[in-house]
Amino acid sequence: MARGLNRVLLIGSLTSRPDMRYTPGGLAILELNLAGQDTLWDESGQEREVPWYHRVRLLGRQAEMWGDVLERGQLLFVEGRLEYRQWERDGEKRSELQVRADFIDPLDPRGRETLEDTRNQPRLRHALNQVVLMGNLTRDPELRYTPQGTAVVRLSLAVNERRRGQGKEANRAVNEERTHFVGVQAWRDLAEWAGELKKGDGLLVIGRLVNDSWTSSSGERRFQTRVEALRLERPTRGPAQAGGSRSPMVQAGGVDIDEGLEDFPPEEDLPF
Repeated sequence: MARGLNRVLLIGSLTSRPDMRYTPGGLAILELNLAGQDTLWDESGQEREVPWYHRVRLLGRQAEMWGDVLERGQLLFVEGRLEYRQWERDGEKRSELQVRADFIDPLDPRGRETLEDTRNQPRLRHALNQVVLMGNLTRDPELRYTPQGTAVVRLSLAVNERRRGQGKEANRAVNEERTHFVGVQAWRDLAEWAGELKKGDGLLVIGRLVNDSWTSSSGERRFQTRVEALRLERPTRGPAQAGGSRSPMVQAGGVDIDEGLEDFPPEEDLPF
């Protein structure tokens, strides 16, 4: 099993004043809506700016500390992780991938450029939107080709996380283990390389966080968060694997900008 690694780094602008609420047990939850634009390059070297919108959750004392301080339009740095949760509604299983903040800090806006989208929400240009994951594939990769002949692969990554929690007896600190399931997508040469991987292989993923949207058979609008891979690396696990038939290669590749934009929901369909 590959060592679990699960980090998210974001810099964006707050599209609205954060929303504070409390659980029945009294835990504070602060909802932060961030917007920014990634600067990417296609295979011809052309620069493109791709917008993103992410919802971030901050819990506990930090949520209470920042709840009355942050304002719309403020630039914010977020360090956190992806958190997978699953539930059932009306007999149908649902799942969600959230960004859970471990640390946030407002940033000096001087010298930074923001613009307003069609909903008059501020969006930071040249933002930061980076995800670093290490885990194991839960199934064989799904490699396919678009009608234009572009390779695209979908990967399902299980990321194990061990964190210090509070035990029920005598307030003992215990290690809590959780598994987060993350969808990953890669394009072109990177996709074809990843298509040779197998279920159970360890994988290091560096990429950007994106949102997909679609309409279900019942007419309900659905959203899904996944990672668009910009770099993949297959980790070694000591001398035993060093002489394997497939070398632990590092692969880097760009995003197919035009194809990727088809997956981005229109601004009027965003969940906030």
